[in-house]
Amino acid sequence: MSFHLSKYAPSVHRFDFVVTVCIIGILATWLLHRLNDAQTEVEKVILDTELNNFRLGIAETWVHKSVANQSIDIETLKNSNPMWLIAEKPSNYVGERLQAPSSSKAIWYFDIQKKRLIYVFNDGHQAQYKLVSTAGQARASLVSIGGIDLVLDVQNNKVADRNNINNFLD
Repeated sequence: MSFHLSKYAPSVHRFDFVVTVCIIGILATWLLHRLNDAQTEVEKVILDTELNNFRLGIAETWVHKSVANQSIDIETLKNSNPMWLIAEKPSNYVGERLQAPSSSKAIWYFDIQKKRLIYVFNDGHQAQYKLVSTAGQARASLVSIGGIDLVLDVQNNKVADRNNINNFLD
């Protein structure tokens, strides 16, 4: 069985090739976009886990001081570095700084001027957290204890959407 190709056959093959390359390009672009979304979601889960670990570390310090009958001044703690209350600091904590480290991503640091614990995401935006007194508040995290909690600083987080703010406060 032999096929007879017309004189336009080379251009038809080129057209098929171009269509195939375009389809592969569109699928590759879609895949990369979905992978970027998945990476963002993983970073949010890691952030939530680290925040809960920080809250548990703060609660542990609070319990130890309460058992030892040591008084805790919540007003003094409000503007302090929460990492002082945590026994085991995360590996991506870079310390106390006057400004954000320029080239680092996915890190924690304490801004000395703003008095906030700040997380720098991989895409460069930041989330700021502060210690607050939970006395008299309607909402607090589930792991807060003794009247102090680490919460998202809503006033300084322009990037955070309403759903993320509610999730961080719960």
